[in-house]
Amino acid sequence: MKTKLLLLFSFAGMIIISCTQQRQLVYLQGIDQMTDSVFFPKLQPEYRIQKQDILYIRIYTLNQEVSDLVNQTAANYQQNLFQNETSLFINGYSVNDSGYVEIPVLGRILVLNKTIDESIESIRERANVYLKDATIIVKLISFKFTVMGEVNRPGVYRNFNNQLTVFEAISMAGDINDYGNRRKILVLRPSKEGTHTFRLDLTKKKLLTSDGYFLLPNDIVYVEPIKNKIFRLNAPTYSFVLSTITTLILVLNFIRIS
Repeated sequence: MKTKLLLLFSFAGMIIISCTQQRQLVYLQGIDQMTDSVFFPKLQPEYRIQKQDILYIRIYTLNQEVSDLVNQTAANYQQNLFQNETSLFINGYSVNDSGYVEIPVLGRILVLNKTIDESIESIRERANVYLKDATIIVKLISFKFTVMGEVNRPGVYRNFNNQLTVFEAISMAGDINDYGNRRKILVLRPSKEGTHTFRLDLTKKKLLTSDGYFLLPNDIVYVEPIKNKIFRLNAPTYSFVLSTITTLILVLNFIRIS
C-alpha cells in the first residue's frame, strides 16, 4: 500500500512540475504595470542590398512613351507582377553577382551594399542624364524570412512591407504552439561578414530595444522547445506504465490476502 501511495504521489508531483504557468505564456510582461508612458526608440537596422535580391524599379516622366520604353510596361505585366513568386522573379530586377541591375536605356547601375534610398539616388543620377524630372520608385520585393521550431505553421514567408518585427513574423507562422519557449527565441541574420545571432525573450519588455526585434530579409527565427516537452509527449506512456504497475500491485496484494 505504501508503495502504491509513493508511486501516486511521485506521478502527481511530476504532473505539477510539468504544468505550464500563466507567466510563461504572457508577452512583454510588466509593460502594462508602468504608471507613466514609456518610449522605446525604434532601432530598425538598415538593410543593404545583396546579390540575387529582386527589386521593383519604376521610372516615370511626363512623357508616357519614354516611361513605357524605360519600364517596358505592358498591361499583362502590371496585372501579373505580384501574383506569385515566379512573376516576381521573372519581372523584377535581379541584382547580379557583380552587384548591378540592368535597366533599359539607363544601362547597368551598381546597387550592391546600398540602402533602398541610396539606390534610388544612384538611379536618379543616371536617369538625369537621359530624362527630365524623372520620378524614381524602388522597392525590395524579395524580403523573405524563415520561422521554424515550435510554431503552428513553420516555413518560409514573404513580407511586402518596409519593416517587420519578430512578433509579426511569429504571428504569420501561426503563433508559438504549446511546446514553444517564449523565453528562448533565436534570430539568425546572415551578412557578408558571416552570421549574427540574437537571443530574444518575448516575455521581457526590454525586447523592444533589442537589435533583433526588427527583422531583415533572409533572417531565420527559431523558437526553442520547452524543457518538459519530452515529458508531455510521453505522458500517455507514463500513465499507462503507472496504471500497469498499480494494477499489478493490487493483484499481488489480492493474491497475498487470499
